[in-house]
Amino acid sequence: MTFDYVTAFKQGGYWSKYVADILQSKGIRCYAPDIKIATTTAEREHMTKHEQDIVFNWNYKPLEVKSSSRDFTSDYLNYPYQSLFVDTVSSFENKIVEPLAYVFVSQKTRGLVCLSPKSKSHWRKVQAFDKQRQINELFYSASKDLLISFDDLVAHLLKRQKAVDGV
Repeated sequence: MTFDYVTAFKQGGYWSKYVADILQSKGIRCYAPDIKIATTTAEREHMTKHEQDIVFNWNYKPLEVKSSSRDFTSDYLNYPYQSLFVDTVSSFENKIVEPLAYVFVSQKTRGLVCLSPKSKSHWRKVQAFDKQRQINELFYSASKDLLISFDDLVAHLLKRQKAVDGV
């Protein structure tokens, strides 16, 4: 079975918009850009470096949204797995702008947990088989102890947004 990149991009765009809509409902000025489908190797490389899942008009660093087939809730203290894959090493290392934070969303429950790239010194590199793409890949993996709540991320974003606004 061949991996369907177009469907994967569309699914990623759906979840980015889902998270952006929640953030907007909490007063955070942001949006999820329309997805672009890379058709060539050069376009894929450009997107890997420059793609931003959620963008703010008050901060240059974006949020990275990772949807997961795992079953978890927004209760980050009771995340049911010992660790999670953050991103592929190549994707993380090639980004022009490091994300402000990662938001992981369960496709099953719509639960949201977050991770700060400031915790990167505690991440591990793990070789794993990507079942969807049917390839071996090097991933950054983080312990569940590094997770933060979505509510804490929202509070942090509101504080930064207000500071930029001079409020």
